[in-house]
Amino acid sequence: MASAQRHSTPDLVRQRDPAGVSGLSLGLTSSEFAGLHEGAVPDVTYRELFFPHADPPRRLQNWARSRGVRLRTLTRIGRDQGGRSEKMLFGLHDGYAVESVLIRRFDGHTACISSQVGCAFACRFCASGQAGLMRNLEAGEIVEQVVRLGPKVNRIVFMGIGEPLNNYQQVLKAIRILRDRQGMNFPTTGITLSTIGIPKALKQLREEHLAINLTISLHATTQEVRDRLIPGARKHPLGEVVERACAWARRHNRPVTFAYLVLPGINDSIADARRLAAMLRDSPARVNLMRWNPVDGVGLQRTPDRSLAHFRTTLENALVPVVVRDTQGRDISAACGQLWLRDLKGLPVGNRPRQGRMT
Repeated sequence: MASAQRHSTPDLVRQRDPAGVSGLSLGLTSSEFAGLHEGAVPDVTYRELFFPHADPPRRLQNWARSRGVRLRTLTRIGRDQGGRSEKMLFGLHDGYAVESVLIRRFDGHTACISSQVGCAFACRFCASGQAGLMRNLEAGEIVEQVVRLGPKVNRIVFMGIGEPLNNYQQVLKAIRILRDRQGMNFPTTGITLSTIGIPKALKQLREEHLAINLTISLHATTQEVRDRLIPGARKHPLGEVVERACAWARRHNRPVTFAYLVLPGINDSIADARRLAAMLRDSPARVNLMRWNPVDGVGLQRTPDRSLAHFRTTLENALVPVVVRDTQGRDISAACGQLWLRDLKGLPVGNRPRQGRMT
């Protein structure tokens, strides 16, 4: 859409923030932290930087001031709570605000975090890209979301606002910071990166020594339908996306998950299910079937139980591992596809979704 093109110019996306977010302490690797002290014994430990509170102790404040780094940059300006989910609105230095979600589980908490300020891919079913892409989040801003969502977080999903592989360097740096043994020591097996699938980036990710989980937002079995659902992915051939994702899975000896949003009259036919089965047969892959989470003004519908069951059965009969995934947070508009890029007043930025039902 026009707004996506207008806001995703290279100069704007690459712009460094004048407030010094790139100097945020949570964006430091342990080696960069050590380099600040030039061999001297530091006043604080690297692990202390990741305290789960908004207000740092005075000792940390003094250290940060002496080293010219910032301990925190996100400002919590909103909070919605409902059921097992809690949505946080974090204000950024440049007037925008991104949403993050905490999902409570019996064995810990999941943090659903954002990787960009907006998104360039304009998925028809998603609120996050309606204003286009403003800029990338820095690694420290990504890490800070996890820290601010609390100490019980033991799973992280890059399923918030933005396309993680479109901010490759900062997202990978954030993951390395999160899993650094001297810091948070977060297990990579608890980190899931969800992407529409950018072939060049998937090829690069294949060579990384990161045993994370990978989810591909597929949502179609033909190029024509995928181009309509994800306009920003038109230059990425569907077959190549699947091929690169499966190559990643074989390289890391772990299955790749293909997320498939089942939409009535668009991609829910038995023919679609058979094409998907043929596409993934004998591959190290599994399928998550999902229903659409409503977004104001978008002319889509949630699939009936019967259609979803037929689609699932077709995949099961073809021996493709499949589950129906029901996302949390719909009661507070915090489920997949419902997160908005906002301003510091909490208002959505840019155009509202287009009216009318997609056919």
